[in-house]
Amino acid sequence: MKDFDNIQLAEFQQPIRCCNVTALAYAMTSLGFTATVDDIFYVTKLPIASVLDDGMTLAETYDTCVKYVGNSNLPLTVNLEYFDNPSMTMEKFTDIVEKAVVDANDIHILNFNTKIAHNNPNLEGGHFSLLADYNPSSQEITIADTNPKRYTRFWKCPIDRMYKACVDKDSACDRSRGMIILQKASLN
Repeated sequence: MKDFDNIQLAEFQQPIRCCNVTALAYAMTSLGFTATVDDIFYVTKLPIASVLDDGMTLAETYDTCVKYVGNSNLPLTVNLEYFDNPSMTMEKFTDIVEKAVVDANDIHILNFNTKIAHNNPNLEGGHFSLLADYNPSSQEITIADTNPKRYTRFWKCPIDRMYKACVDKDSACDRSRGMIILQKASLN
């Protein structure tokens, strides 16, 4: 079963400037652990101003995710991948994507620059959405967006362009963007 099958079962529309927390709720729900944006705020005691003022970095979103998983006692592991890590090459990203979309036990939240990902100079800033699918023939990934009213619910992007959008440096922390990986813990 592909990630796309799980992701399409849930519909999310991000509240204003809240793609990060929306992505966490969307990811949890897609893995079978129903969560809302309000649940994430409530369980983590995340100050709303910290999200709405200037958004959250990848690290802040990761910390929120770890706190939510821990406080909710969910059987999930959470990993963070910065794309300025020298080992995160285009080849490694492609390999991760190919494996991710056929594994129903994990979800990848991508943090990327919208201008680069959409190849649109009129867009700006970072964004969080879920990796839904990958077509190796066309080398396009499908994104399950947290803001479907602005970007559509599902959209496609060449994998190399998404890689560049994730390598982009977040000016709020002077690090690249990247991804958060949530995976169901093995019961063995």
